[in-house]
Amino acid sequence: MKLTIRKRTEDDINQFITWTYDGIYSFYDNNIQQEKMDGFKHSINSERAFSVFDDKENLIGNCEFFDISDDEVEILAVGVQMKPSMTGQGYGSIFFKAVIEQGRELLKFNHLELCVVDFNKRAIRTYEKEGFKKKGEFQNVIRDNTYNFIIMEKDWK
Repeated sequence: MKLTIRKRTEDDINQFITWTYDGIYSFYDNNIQQEKMDGFKHSINSERAFSVFDDKENLIGNCEFFDISDDEVEILAVGVQMKPSMTGQGYGSIFFKAVIEQGRELLKFNHLELCVVDFNKRAIRTYEKEGFKKKGEFQNVIRDNTYNFIIMEKDWK
């Protein structure tokens, strides 16, 4: 399966905000957090927000690259999300690899970071397969629950 990232459209975003996941992965549901839905809607003109399509033009996910630099270090991070029907089917590595390779081509980064909730073992394995290493951890309160997150990073030098 060949995947391509391209600029988001309003139709893509209207699909994203309906995505819901099963079990513990309902944490990632897009329709339960107004801030998340608004973020998608405001990303329409971003040069760093993309939709991911397969070779048959089916929307299968999204990704967005974020500047999280501070005064001393310039850092780019990525957030990824696969369509619920695609998760747990063995497509994670193909999906993530396409996002990273095409993102590097477009944005020319040599260092990338991401955060993942610690219970998402499938995603963590995928990121590790692509060479991402654990950098640190933090906690965040989301919808009145405290979650542990892992920060992962990779360098291409």
